[in-house]
Amino acid sequence: MAESRVAVVSGSNKGIGFEICRQLAKNGMTVILTARDEKKGLEAVEKLKRENGFSDQAILFHLLDVSNPDSIASLASFVKTRFGKLDVLVNNAGVGGANVNVDVLKSQIAEDIPARI
Repeated sequence: MAESRVAVVSGSNKGIGFEICRQLAKNGMTVILTARDEKKGLEAVEKLKRENGFSDQAILFHLLDVSNPDSIASLASFVKTRFGKLDVLVNNAGVGGANVNVDVLKSQIAEDIPARI
């Protein structure tokens, strides 16, 4: 039997990420569902197993906060130790944008434009 391909889906405890996990697992991949909230992530894994009959080896949970370098390193270490490889990475997690101070931005533009002319 061929070795299963391994996928990580970030931000996958609901919505599009959740469905991506379902489809990848249905196609025979080992899927690591990730989320920032451990409770919600574990509930999502159990729901996928219950509704689709996936085994414990087909779909797993790992905590992941894509804005935290230590969390990313923990996931990378887990994947390397457990599987030795990663075949598919789906970056689905949403992250907040930068806060922009309009007054500071206007000031920087006002200084920058004359300097370029």
